[in-house]
Amino acid sequence: MKLRAVQIVLFAMLCSSAAMGQIDCLNGPASQKLVCEFPFSTGLFRNDSALGGSSGLSSGALGAYQVAQAINIGIATQVSQLPLATASAGAVVVYHAGVPETFNNLGPILTDRAQTVGRRRFYVGFAASQFVFTDVDGFSLKSLPFAYVATAYQPGTSTVVSNTYTTELTNLRFKIDQFLALATFGITNRVDMSVIVPVEYVSIGASTHNSISYTVNASNQLVLGPYSNPDSYSAGTASGVGDITVNGKGVLWEGERATVAVGMNLRVPNGDDRNLLGSGAWGMSPYVVYSYLGKVSPHAKFGYEWNTATELNNPTGAPGGNKSLPGGMQYDFGADWALSRKVTVAGDVLGSQFLNTPELLEGTVAVSGVSTPLPASGSGITSYTINNASVGVKWNPFRNLVLSANGLFQINNTGLRSRPTPLLGISYKF
Repeated sequence: MKLRAVQIVLFAMLCSSAAMGQIDCLNGPASQKLVCEFPFSTGLFRNDSALGGSSGLSSGALGAYQVAQAINIGIATQVSQLPLATASAGAVVVYHAGVPETFNNLGPILTDRAQTVGRRRFYVGFAASQFVFTDVDGFSLKSLPFAYVATAYQPGTSTVVSNTYTTELTNLRFKIDQFLALATFGITNRVDMSVIVPVEYVSIGASTHNSISYTVNASNQLVLGPYSNPDSYSAGTASGVGDITVNGKGVLWEGERATVAVGMNLRVPNGDDRNLLGSGAWGMSPYVVYSYLGKVSPHAKFGYEWNTATELNNPTGAPGGNKSLPGGMQYDFGADWALSRKVTVAGDVLGSQFLNTPELLEGTVAVSGVSTPLPASGSGITSYTINNASVGVKWNPFRNLVLSANGLFQINNTGLRSRPTPLLGISYKF
């Protein structure tokens, strides 16, 4: 939730009137979308160049765009691949030589187990969670550094009169309230199909502060500064249905208590990616899952995420430059402990790999006449893995009704990072 996503936003930021590839934040309907809500600086759109870089100096509109892109694709990637509640609720009945044996372990919350819901059984569930994001690529969202330059010319000529360099910090507030509806139907005792529909409310606010400018003449002599600029603020919200996921799972092998299944998740890009409600890309994730039934039930799941191209990942900002949404290996493992016939405690580790994805890097900008380089942001390409720990409890008050409460905690500080995320859920199996 580097929001995938979370996606901040943004595509923002070309500093001229030219269109940003397939998303133009200055003209047309895209300018009213959340993807354009994050101005790194109050003057970015009306100035010539943006500066940054991790090694050397990157200047011009492309430099500004790539810095914004590193944040934007991080959001788009992770928000579209947030952990989702699964159809593993209620007791499981296993038949041995025609004799039924009931396991009252209620199963995991955010991961899957190999058992299916059963032939002609129907499962429905609802869950609510809130993601409040705090960091991206090790940068606090409260103080994202950015620098840009405005060039003044003699009227009607290309003769430079002066360059004004500005450095500032952006405080970004980014939150997603997510509500999930899940339905699973057992086609046979060994095969079931699920549909997961997320409804999301996205809230973004970006303000600039500590904006300082320096003006140098055509001879690179400091003639004015440092001087302060007024702060700015931009905010927006959006709500709607996110990318829908369809899942098919089939039992490959079943022993006395252990089961192995294979499946496939298909993500449909129906969410409004320009409002950060979707990824703008199809996603496909085949997987294999193992689980063992008992008072303590371990389980493990391994898969790989492939994605198609999306307009949210366009490093050059040019038409036809869309690249694939980053994906990679995915793994979940953990165990569920049946404290009693009605209560189960679930604990898991969830990992997602993101290959060849833009990242935000720390950089500086050297200005003639200023002894200390100005802080700025640059961009690069990297691969990383996000690991989360999930701890929760499930309660079966009566019949096949199950209530759940869970907390999700990111273990490592990579990509887009959120505060501990709460989840509440309710499900019933008919």
